[in-house]
Amino acid sequence: MASLLTRWFFVLCLALFAVTISDCKDLFELSAIVPRYAKLGETVVLRCNHTVADNQLYKVQWTKSNDKLFQYIRGRVPPFINHTIPGAKIDWGQTSSSNLALMDVQHDASGLYGCTVTTESPIYSKTSEFHELTVIKIQNVDPTIDISKEVFNVGDILDATCTSGPSKPVPEITWLVNGRKPPDTYMKPILKAASDSATAMRLTLPVSDRLGAEVHLTCLSTIPGFLNEKSDYHDYADYRSSSIIVSVAVKSEPVTAGCGKEFISTVAVVAVAAVVVAATANAAAATTAFPT
Repeated sequence: MASLLTRWFFVLCLALFAVTISDCKDLFELSAIVPRYAKLGETVVLRCNHTVADNQLYKVQWTKSNDKLFQYIRGRVPPFINHTIPGAKIDWGQTSSSNLALMDVQHDASGLYGCTVTTESPIYSKTSEFHELTVIKIQNVDPTIDISKEVFNVGDILDATCTSGPSKPVPEITWLVNGRKPPDTYMKPILKAASDSATAMRLTLPVSDRLGAEVHLTCLSTIPGFLNEKSDYHDYADYRSSSIIVSVAVKSEPVTAGCGKEFISTVAVVAVAAVVVAATANAAAATTAFPT
């Protein structure tokens, strides 16, 4: 009997524990808002959005790749605990219980950031999803386009190379032909070894009359890589472009074909004239031989 009661007590405890855990998961909503990219030297604000009431909030903690960066503890004087933040300094003017402002960010500040919120009653902690922040050194020049010639014939291979300016991380290059991205089989990256460097992309495209008499070539050098044709520079963390126009020679009929047609027409006219002259001469001769 005692064994049976112990077993039922254990099952009841497990059920109550499961209910408690389920309820705690719904105690509040939480999400970390972290910019995907930040430019070298600028200030970024990380936001810990939650639905905990002020009188129930006990602690907010920011972590980067599981390393503590910053803590806010309600009721503590001062309420902030500042840990080492590699590659950045805290901007106290924009930092609060839920926001962490990092100024003068360097490449070491790149990483995965998340926040943990702890309530006072009941004591419960919840951690947000982690989001990646990448600090970039932007390009300071537009990409350059090198091309062998500017006039092509149908059947030629259009061969061009686009080289970006240096940046970190290395930008990605995309070619647009008449405003559209060609198939990847026509683009070949020329890899660079250094991470703080330029990159290049080669375009080899068969020339057809479907391209039109003028072909608009655009090289995009962007971070992140190409999004879609509808995107503009506002959608990228770093955006540079260059464009050129090349011509496709129009096919013309061989000159000999035209001359042949004109020659045949001329021969026909001469032949008709000769027949008329001969008929007139014969008529005159007949009149002379047989006077009326």
